[in-house]
Amino acid sequence: MKKIIIPILSIFLMASCELTDVVDQDPPNNLVPENVVKNENDAKALLNGVYSTIISFSSPHYYMYSELVPAALSGSMSSIGFGDGNSAFVTNNVLFDNGELKNFWQIKYKVLDAANNTIALVEELPDEEFSGNTKSEIIGEAHFLRAMSSFDLLRYFGQFYDLDSEYGIIIRTEPVNFVSRNKARSSVAATYDQILSDLDYAMVNAPDFSVNHRASKTAAKALKARVLLFMGNYSGAASIANEVIESQVRQLEPDFPAVFNNGLNSSEIILLTHRSPDSDTEDNNRKRFYSGRTGNTWYPEMMEGDPRQEFTYEGLKILKVNNEETYRPTYFLRLAQMYLIKAEALAFENAALEDIQEPLNEIRLRAGLATSEATTIEAVKEEIFQEYVRELAFENGSEWFAAIRFNKIMELKPEITSEDQFILPIPEDEIFGNSELNLSDQNPGY
Repeated sequence: MKKIIIPILSIFLMASCELTDVVDQDPPNNLVPENVVKNENDAKALLNGVYSTIISFSSPHYYMYSELVPAALSGSMSSIGFGDGNSAFVTNNVLFDNGELKNFWQIKYKVLDAANNTIALVEELPDEEFSGNTKSEIIGEAHFLRAMSSFDLLRYFGQFYDLDSEYGIIIRTEPVNFVSRNKARSSVAATYDQILSDLDYAMVNAPDFSVNHRASKTAAKALKARVLLFMGNYSGAASIANEVIESQVRQLEPDFPAVFNNGLNSSEIILLTHRSPDSDTEDNNRKRFYSGRTGNTWYPEMMEGDPRQEFTYEGLKILKVNNEETYRPTYFLRLAQMYLIKAEALAFENAALEDIQEPLNEIRLRAGLATSEATTIEAVKEEIFQEYVRELAFENGSEWFAAIRFNKIMELKPEITSEDQFILPIPEDEIFGNSELNLSDQNPGY
């Protein structure tokens, strides 16, 4: 089993990423093959540094906040911490000078920059320094991680729901330096094009699936299905989700609690975070108890009577992210999501009702529910939405983005009165620290 470690080189990379803030720092531009990466082991350490950035305990805004922020925005959690910085997400009134917003933005660009450094530096190394396909696999894995961070930036800070929108993200495909740090926003369409290009590269070059805490060809294909769904490319999303399902690389666990109890040995999980014992600290394994967070929201009402409730939260405490044996992981991708993506895509294509219900029923039956009783497309859409909530809540924003796609969020959360609130503002430091941006580049409504 591969272990996520933080060697000296990775620590150097993470420190560099801290400097390469893309907003208000002057990053060093001396990460060159001659003085950093000289062989295969160095290249592997550089890639490990990308994962180390994602799971950094000192900056939990990638792993932990991918659960907290969308839960606050959607209302599936009634609070996500102390202070005005976090409460603003709960009330859907986030201002562009919010400190937590800045951290949420920056960590994704730090991961993206770490992936870009990996790609650039490893590409420069001679092929003879590597065994087998290791060089192309490392670069392929880094392309996946760049796509994942870019997609997360688009989902939270760009108008992902409008392919004609000019409000995409700042696309970055090279390490940040004095020349490249100041850069304009790209359109949503251009952002999606870059994400898909990276995923297509990873689908060919990343390693085959071996462990569920590393990127792989399967993870790239699964993420592509999700991206296509967000784009409204329903036929493509259904087709690729079905490919992941039929590949049998991953298989549904026999019951819902086994997904989380089996952790690293789960047959279903495609990608999660993981810390190995020799790269973790005791403090890290005490994170994310989330006590008192479900509160008086719409979420407990929707979960009432569902067999998965007792394994998802107990009273007011979230359970599914509190598996101690796997260091309380964040779940990015799992096979159940592919079944729901297939069902959703078919529903929005107005496919035959029985074709829509087939993947939906796989998840319902596994959960201990009866098969779908819907007799109309609208009724089956309602069932699919509820399955996203009941099956995938607190997993990489699934309930928040499903509520937007199914046009449910304003009904569930009265604080949301405009689609402008579907995304967050670009942070103040980026607006004023990037010479290619100004206030006219801010997201509408902020």
